[in-house]
Amino acid sequence: MTKWYFDDDADLKWLQGKTIGIFGYGNQGRSQALNMRDAGLEVVVGSRSDESAKKSEEDGFETLPLAEAAAKADVLFILVPDEVMPQIYKESLEPGLKPGDTLVFASGYNIHFKYIQPALELNVIMIAPRMVGQGVRDTVLAGTGFPSLVAVHQDADGKAQNIMLALSRAIGSTKMGVIESSFEEETIVDLFHEQFGSLHAIRRAIEVLTEAGCSPEAAMLEMYASGEVREIGQYYVDHGLFGQLKLHSRTSEYGQLVYARGKPEQEEAHKDHLRGIVERIRDGSFAREWTDVQANGMTALKTAQEEIANDPMTIEERKLYERLGRFSA
Repeated sequence: MTKWYFDDDADLKWLQGKTIGIFGYGNQGRSQALNMRDAGLEVVVGSRSDESAKKSEEDGFETLPLAEAAAKADVLFILVPDEVMPQIYKESLEPGLKPGDTLVFASGYNIHFKYIQPALELNVIMIAPRMVGQGVRDTVLAGTGFPSLVAVHQDADGKAQNIMLALSRAIGSTKMGVIESSFEEETIVDLFHEQFGSLHAIRRAIEVLTEAGCSPEAAMLEMYASGEVREIGQYYVDHGLFGQLKLHSRTSEYGQLVYARGKPEQEEAHKDHLRGIVERIRDGSFAREWTDVQANGMTALKTAQEEIANDPMTIEERKLYERLGRFSA
């Protein structure tokens, strides 16, 4: 049975006298740093001399070079991108670590796939918000908080669980509730959400609609560009995936709930495809491929970016967004 933890399960006393270091002052890092400072914790930011360092200084945080901040911190939130994290950890953070320090990850990726292997005298925990960075700040200011997946990977001093829950409270997540998970589970659900194909499904739908004689403008507005899908996404949050259907017409409800489902064999074939995605995540195939892509200068990613930038749908999207007064990504 899934274990939940809330404010009453967490005590900030476990963080007394500790310095919290934030490494990666982006949307997540900034929001979590501000929330922890509001909770009364001592927070420093480790950063290279870049725009994020300037921003953290403007926000009033002591901002130090990465290695200096790592040596000063007792708790290190490692919030830099996955692909650069192993190098930053090895070169700038690891040399300054002390026995009993706590490493905090917001993603299971580098620990699960062993790209980072911390020394056994370190606590290693995960607090993975299921919320975009700005939402981590906004929901706390609104008094609601946000959910997170949490896990203890290494408990070096017997205090890792208590520290994890205290930090979860400090960033505002135990207000809504945190769920006991694992680095593996977080990695699977996170990568699966990115890989199960929603963007390409929409692209193919627009291609089929235009093949059927519909204008690209009508197809894109219907599928996403009008903003209606954003409102429906909020319905999912407020009423549940299928509960939100009560806010649609009966025609829409029948089309989505019954007609679009397909035959059992079609559903099972699609699930087989999705199972394959999970398996390639679980056995490390994706991680190995992504590592190879990085080692080869990101050529495969750059090729795909160029291809989609010149795709007829993207060209028509730019025209539509210009007419709507928007800037196309």
